[in-house]
Amino acid sequence: MALNCVFCHECVVNSDNSKGHPVSVPPYGIAHSHCAEQNLLYRRIFQGVHIAELDRESFQELKEMVLAEDNIRNGMTDEIELF
Repeated sequence: MALNCVFCHECVVNSDNSKGHPVSVPPYGIAHSHCAEQNLLYRRIFQGVHIAELDRESFQELKEMVLAEDNIRNGMTDEIELF
């Protein structure tokens, strides 16, 4: 019985590992690690945050928070400034 990737449908065991190592992706099944990462990017999910599912107001708030954090990390401001 072959274990195939739920995304690319190629065998995940005994392969050359060019698509990464086998991972379990609940609730889908087993996949190559690279295929699973590509799927998350396609669905616009980052560390559990479903960006595509945010309403306009929540998305704008997240965007402003990320920009403020980027400014702090790059030394552009000493204070957190939320718009």
